[in-house]
Amino acid sequence: MLRLAVFASLLFTFSLPPLTSHAQQPVRHRCWDIDEEVEPGNISIPFRRPLPSETIDTADLLIDYASKYIGTPYHFGGRSPKGFDCAGFALFVYKRYGYDLPGWSGAQALLGVKVSDTRNLQRGDLVFFGGRHQSKVIGHTGIVVEANAETGVFRFIHASTGTGVIISRSTEPYYKERYITARRILR
Repeated sequence: MLRLAVFASLLFTFSLPPLTSHAQQPVRHRCWDIDEEVEPGNISIPFRRPLPSETIDTADLLIDYASKYIGTPYHFGGRSPKGFDCAGFALFVYKRYGYDLPGWSGAQALLGVKVSDTRNLQRGDLVFFGGRHQSKVIGHTGIVVEANAETGVFRFIHASTGTGVIISRSTEPYYKERYITARRILR
């Protein structure tokens, strides 16, 4: 326990309240990326923290967050971890980072900046596909996980009607035939 306390003091700069008879008062601590109250005895050391010199990329955070929901079932109109549809999944993930998206793919495809060439796609961009019945009308949304700048091939995370939240490739025949456009939302 003493080692944990010493280790924690090396990681954080604590601002302790004056000693009083209320030993269970919350301790206020600050770290360059944390500002929260911690109850005494419940200090946990995070697994990995970026160094102060590292920049935290919103797209990386967004993709990491979206990946937590792989396997979540598909639910038409769903916008929660109980079940997502494609646009509801994009709305849910982007909302976590302060972006308000509409709840349907066609409206999402009007936001941000158009990415006209898939070789210019970046992590976090939204990609749009034709729907099942009308492959020329936007009916499906995905979030780019990775993209190849040479070939334009990309992988994207989305809520699939058959599988729920999964990662797919743009080269899969269903998506290759239905790809329509992409938009960059992240600033």
